[in-house]
Amino acid sequence: MLNKEEICVIVGGYPQDYIDSVLTSLTIESFKRQGYDICLVTHAPVNNDIQKACKYFIYSDENHLLKFPVPSSLGVFYANTDLHYQTNWGNKLGIHAYCVLVNVQNALWLLQNKKYKKFIYVDSDTFLNQEDHDLLESKLIEADFMNKDFWFMIESATNGIILPVTSFFAGDINHFINILNPITSPEDYLKTCSLYDQYGFEGLMGVLFVNDPNHNGHLEPTAPRYLFKSPWLGISSSVTEAIIPGFKEPFQVNFDIVKHKSKTDSKEVAFVIEGHHKNELIKVNLYRDNIIVDEVELVTGAFIWWVFGCGETNVWKMEVFHNNKLFKTIERTTEEIFWNYWSYLEIKNVEN
Repeated sequence: MLNKEEICVIVGGYPQDYIDSVLTSLTIESFKRQGYDICLVTHAPVNNDIQKACKYFIYSDENHLLKFPVPSSLGVFYANTDLHYQTNWGNKLGIHAYCVLVNVQNALWLLQNKKYKKFIYVDSDTFLNQEDHDLLESKLIEADFMNKDFWFMIESATNGIILPVTSFFAGDINHFINILNPITSPEDYLKTCSLYDQYGFEGLMGVLFVNDPNHNGHLEPTAPRYLFKSPWLGISSSVTEAIIPGFKEPFQVNFDIVKHKSKTDSKEVAFVIEGHHKNELIKVNLYRDNIIVDEVELVTGAFIWWVFGCGETNVWKMEVFHNNKLFKTIERTTEEIFWNYWSYLEIKNVEN
């Protein structure tokens, strides 16, 4: 059984608008109704009503964004028989990781002082329904959680390296404090990560906890989006706007400027568009040194790319317009693109 008097739920977040505040409130309420105490920890102010809904509230303005000294391997992939594309979004994916760690540490130190033994950590858009809560409780009981050091779900496992989910995990407060206590600054964070070449928060938690072969933890072999059924789970994550169940999803398209792995010795850059929405008309402007090199209207859905030869000092820019409004712009120098060697496009079986 779970002794909920010894468990506190940590809700971590960075609410930026009214929708974030609503999701935070719903997340808090859904766990409160299961009998848990709540500790809300944020890097942004929240209103008094949200604070009063929690047993504990911690606010910190330590919003340290990391600058990775080498290209991070935390990224996204797209591959088929004709091409391979991967990107860490200009080496910026995961730069908020130390902020998340500070949230977790601040909460753990408080809960240790308050004599709690275990914690459950969730992002502030983890609004579960009752069926999901019942499933979570049964999973924790099956895992003998009260006698384990941690409970992680698995995001991915490649080449023997497990990448845990860090938006939703649980563990023993003393164990986590002992492991994380040496990291007290962004410099400590980067130094620790450099030992393992894992700069994202998921990678750090993986090497410190789940990839230890002698761990006393439980690994749930799935991710939250597959385990739970609530359509509200994670709806504000990694999108420009929250995805509200029952409504049309907000428009989203990912694009980047990366190195092109050429079959020759030529130096080339690639503009890439990965459309999540199909049949959306967009306009794209491509620039080299502030001069347009291509201007095109196209329909999203396919994976689209352009390749250009480049010099050592070029500045590359990409603009995407949707509904006659500038949706997003990105700019990189040739030096930045080729320094960030982890991000690239490789064309295998088709002509450029």
